[in-house]
This record gives sequence, structure tokens and C-alpha cells, in this order.
Amino acid sequence: MSPFIEFEAKNVERAVTKACEVLKIHSDQLKHEVLSFGATGIFGLIGRKKARIRVTVPDIHESDTAPCSGEKNVLPVDEPAENIAVTDNSQKTDSKCVDVESSMSLDSVDYGRLVLQKLVDSVTNDAVIVVKSNSKQIVYTISGGNSAALIGKRGQTLEAIQYLLKKIVNKSSENRTRIIVDIEGYFSKRQEDLQKQALRIAEKACQNEKPLVIGNFNPHDRKIIHIALKNDLRVKTQSMGEGYLKKIVVFPQKPNRQEPLPAEP
Repeated sequence: MSPFIEFEAKNVERAVTKACEVLKIHSDQLKHEVLSFGATGIFGLIGRKKARIRVTVPDIHESDTAPCSGEKNVLPVDEPAENIAVTDNSQKTDSKCVDVESSMSLDSVDYGRLVLQKLVDSVTNDAVIVVKSNSKQIVYTISGGNSAALIGKRGQTLEAIQYLLKKIVNKSSENRTRIIVDIEGYFSKRQEDLQKQALRIAEKACQNEKPLVIGNFNPHDRKIIHIALKNDLRVKTQSMGEGYLKKIVVFPQKPNRQEPLPAEP
């Protein structure tokens, strides 16, 4: 069985080029099998995977494969080469992608802004990010660009962006930080609308004297509704269902009946 070497690079073409340089043969003579075509990951930020090829080592004289001075990736053919991966360390970072590893030296605020800008630019152009932070949280406010595309239906796109940013930033930081991403005051408007909706549902439940079910809501929206009705003694609220999105049930409370006072003699 002929020995083989596995090469990794940003894509298959670069892996083939690297193999040809190491083995000093033309690409037409290279016998290889593609093990992985690689992946750019989510927005080119996380989950990136290199392409990998398996090259059958050709029967070449040892003098033809002698390493040149300073060349580290050349492997002599007489050494066992099975299951050995040669990594392409000479690749340059694409200017359009965020270099996550080199950004780790940034603090959480700047790093989060860098990542968020990349996420936003993947959806729309001309968006500007303003950051406000304290010891408890980091708030990124986005203005300009296509705000409707960034928010999405019922805020689902914005919620996904915030969730992804929180995971990326907290993964590279020792201390977990509360991160909020807002677009032109969407969250404050959303909070006001949910509070009004909760009061209307509570009033309707009391009038009909029957529980009402509303939803589905994410954890943030459910919290707003529960807090809005917390001090309303006429009703109580309860989340119902499984998974990330749940419904809320608003139960009318029966008023406490007081015993009639005895008539005076």
C-alpha cells in the first residue's frame, strides 16, 4: 500500500498547491482524494473548517525530495507518512472576514463591536453601531441600513444576532457579560407593546372569567408580560409549553368573598 500525506488549507485549490510545493511535482501528476471541501462557518466567524486532501506519495528518488533550506513542511519519503497532516500556515486572512483569534486580545466591548459589524454588514450596508457599556451589561445600538431586514419578523432576526453575538463574546471572555443589541429603539417599543397587550388580555380574562392563552413568546418577552401583570391581583400568569418559545396563560382570580357583617340588634 502506497503511503499518503494529508494536506489542509483554506480551500481545496490551496491544499493542492501546497501538496505540489512540498512534493515538488506538477498538479497533473498529483493523485489526491478530497476528504473535506471545508466550510466558511456562520458569517465567516465561527465554525470555519479547512479543506483537507489525501495525497498518494509518488515513487520519487530521495534526491528529488530533499528539503530545501528553511522548508519545514517537506517530509522525507522513507519516513512513515500515513495519517500525517501538513497544515497550510502561509495562508493570509481574507480582509472581508474577521480574524477571531487575533481579535481575542481586544476587550469584550471592542471585540463584540467588531463581530457585530461583520454580522450586520452581511445583511445590510451603511449601518452604524453605537456602544454603551457598564460593569453589568453592554448595549449595542444599530442605526441606518435596512433596519427591517435586521429586525426580521417579530424581531426574530435581531434576536438571532443578539444570541450569536452573546455566544461569541462570552466564549472568548472569562467573565460572562449581558449583551443587548437594539435597532433604532426596537426593544423599548417592543416592551411597551407587550405591556399594553398584557393589560388588555388581563382585562378580557377578568370580564369573561375564563383563562386566556397568548403566545408564542421567547424568554425575554415572557418576562416582560409576567412583570407587567405581577401586581395585578385580579389575575395570575403562567408559562406553558416546552422549548424556547412558550405560551402564556392568564388566569382570572376569583375575588375573596367576605362574610356579611351581623345586623345590629
